[in-house]
Amino acid sequence: MARTRAVTSRRAARSSDDIALVQAAQRMVGQIEALVDEIAALREDNDVLRREVQDAVQMMERASTALGSVGTGRRRPRAVAANGEERGRRAARGAGRRVKGGAKGRATPPEVTTDVVRAVLAKLGEATAAEIAAEITKAGVPVSGRAVRFIAERGGARTTVGADGQRRYQL
Repeated sequence: MARTRAVTSRRAARSSDDIALVQAAQRMVGQIEALVDEIAALREDNDVLRREVQDAVQMMERASTALGSVGTGRRRPRAVAANGEERGRRAARGAGRRVKGGAKGRATPPEVTTDVVRAVLAKLGEATAAEIAAEITKAGVPVSGRAVRFIAERGGARTTVGADGQRRYQL
């Protein structure tokens, strides 16, 4: 009988070990299934983010293309007829606007120089081209902000972009 009890106790030990092993395996299977579900959700999120990034890149490329040709100073090629002459509206009306007397006039008054713009900048500290132009115009010489912008840049003014997106000039 002693032998029967030993065999029975070993079988009982094995069956309790087997139960614990099966339970551990079931827990691991449950954890693996949870990880698989999480990976699937992360892949879906990744696909959505990838599409959003592609859309953003395409939008940036379109904006870059649109803005790239604006500031380069490149012009479209002129339309030329088969006989070698220009055609189109500009060719029909003439090469440019003519001022009385046949010569092109100066758009910026000769009184507005880099020294004048620098003096206004010294007075204001930091200002936009429109603010500088308004100050010069108040002094009696009408000038546009665009003209001031070119004069300020050529005069060595430091250019920064303000929070409002406008260029600001300072010495």
